[in-house]
Amino acid sequence: MYKMTTANERQEKLAAEKAYKEHIHHTKINAAAVIDHILANIHTLHVKLHQYHWYVKGPHFYSLHTVFEDLYNENEEWFDRLAERLLADGNKVASTSAEFQEYTTIKESPADKYLEAEEMVAQIVEDFRSNREFTIKAIRLAQEEANDALEDQLIAYKDSLDVNIWKLQAFVGKDALDDDDYID
Repeated sequence: MYKMTTANERQEKLAAEKAYKEHIHHTKINAAAVIDHILANIHTLHVKLHQYHWYVKGPHFYSLHTVFEDLYNENEEWFDRLAERLLADGNKVASTSAEFQEYTTIKESPADKYLEAEEMVAQIVEDFRSNREFTIKAIRLAQEEANDALEDQLIAYKDSLDVNIWKLQAFVGKDALDDDDYID
C-alpha cells in the first residue's frame, strides 16, 4: 500500500537536504555542488536565449533567430542530462526557480532585449565561458571522486560549449579564444 508523506515529513527531508547542500557548497565542495551552479546557469540561459531569440533585430535576424533557438534546445538537453546523471548517482539536484536564482552566476535583464545582435552574441559567449569554467572544475572533482560516468558527461558538455563558443566568436569575426580570460 502506498503511504502518503505528511507536510511535516516533507519539510524535514527538505531541511536535511538544505543542511547537506550548505555543507558541500561551503565546506567540502564536490562535483554535484558545482553542477548545481551549472544547472542554475543553464536555467538562466534558457530564459536569456529565448529573450534573444524573440528580440533579435537587424540584418542577421533570420540566422540568429534560428541559432538562438538551436542553442536553447541544446541547452535544454544538457539541463536534463546533467541533472539526471546526478540523480542516478543519488544526489539531490536544484530543481526550483528559487534554488536556481541562488546558484546562478549568469545575469539577465529585461533591458537586454534592446541589445544589438552582436552584443547578444557576445553576452552568450561570456555566459558559455562562465559555465565552461564551472564545468572544468566539476570535471576535476568527478575525476577525484572516480565518477567516470559523470566525468564523461561533463567532458561532452564542455566540448559542446567549446564548439558553440567558437561558432559564436566566428559570427562576430573573432577566433575562438579571443578575449578569453580563463587560465587553465
